[in-house]
Amino acid sequence: MNDGETVRSRVNEPRHDGVDAWEVFLRTDSAEPLTHAGSVTAPTAEAAHEHAGALFGDAGTIWLCPTDEVARFTSRTLDADERAADETDRSTEATS
Repeated sequence: MNDGETVRSRVNEPRHDGVDAWEVFLRTDSAEPLTHAGSVTAPTAEAAHEHAGALFGDAGTIWLCPTDEVARFTSRTLDADERAADETDRSTEATS
């Protein structure tokens, strides 16, 4: 089955340490598609919206989705160090 196709497997480990995490999707103009901007941690959707709004003040539209409701797939094998780096990369994306 690996005849040039990328094979992805589902990642079942949680992406966070028990604090509710939210994936942030945004667009700056109504003509643009939503794009994934990163993730934030917050206890409620309202708090996540405030946090995302502070990080992405130029966004005209912000959509939030609980991280636990997102199915993640990867073509990489993630060991503990790679999972930690993956988390750091995603956190950095959300704060830049």
